Amino acid sequence: MKKLIANILGYLLLLIFGKSALKQFDKQVLSIYFHDPSLLLFKGIIGFLLSKGFRFISEEEYFQIISGEKNVEGRTAFISFDDGWKGNLKLIPILEKYQIPATFFIPVRPVMTGNFWWEFAAQFVEENEEFKSVEELKKLPNDRRMQLIRGAAGRYDLKRSCIELSELKRLNENPFITIGSHTYHHPITIQCSDEELDFEYRESKKTLEEWLSVEINSFSFPNGDYNQRDLDLLKKYNYKMAFTVNPELNLNFISEFQIPRVSINSNGGKYENIARMLRVWHKFVQPLQQKQALLFNPKLSGS
Repeated sequence: MKKLIANILGYLLLLIFGKSALKQFDKQVLSIYFHDPSLLLFKGIIGFLLSKGFRFISEEEYFQIISGEKNVEGRTAFISFDDGWKGNLKLIPILEKYQIPATFFIPVRPVMTGNFWWEFAAQFVEENEEFKSVEELKKLPNDRRMQLIRGAAGRYDLKRSCIELSELKRLNENPFITIGSHTYHHPITIQCSDEELDFEYRESKKTLEEWLSVEINSFSFPNGDYNQRDLDLLKKYNYKMAFTVNPELNLNFISEFQIPRVSINSNGGKYENIARMLRVWHKFVQPLQQKQALLFNPKLSGS
């Protein structure tokens, strides 16, 4: 029911604000990213962008735009995927059919083990009264969280959800796909020690380059968290660009290490997600959601 209501709300927002919202992308790149969308949702998003005259650009062309070497020419979109979900493989024919470039941000360890740490965390939380949600585990120091996850991983046998190395290599061979780094373990970087964080940036880039025999130039911040340490390490290890989960546009300036992106909700409907990526959802719906959250949980206000 919530999905249906959100989709209807998105449809109404687009009827009212859709045309004006599209105008902002005459001068700015629309950058969106997916996790593990259904084929139907992915087709719907791509179909909408094509119908509105968007041209899809590669990571390399996006860097040229950000660095000032090239101007935005008409409605332009950049597509990326975080995590390397096995379900992403069914979307490749769509990219090939419409010749759409895309960057896949890959964390190294899940390619080796087959699963992401939060999948084990969900199982762990169900059986442990000390923690009420996976979000609580994200607030722990990195070494403590990893200790708990390693213990849980030894007890649970999960179906593989991350792509295999052979599949990653095939993706890398695809002329429309670029591979970027998403750290080694997909930690909450602000909870890492200096040594742990250095490892995440250094070894993820090194391992991907050894696996694929290509230069890894791009990075996306896992969970969207980062601070000055992260920005310093991007420069230290010669990354050229990094992507946030911040949807806000700044038409006058975008740092190459703080590029905005809009998240596509894998569990949401087509019209909700179109409203999200055109920023009308963030402008009109999210403030109401935040007020509702404060109404039912006054502690969130900080009082």
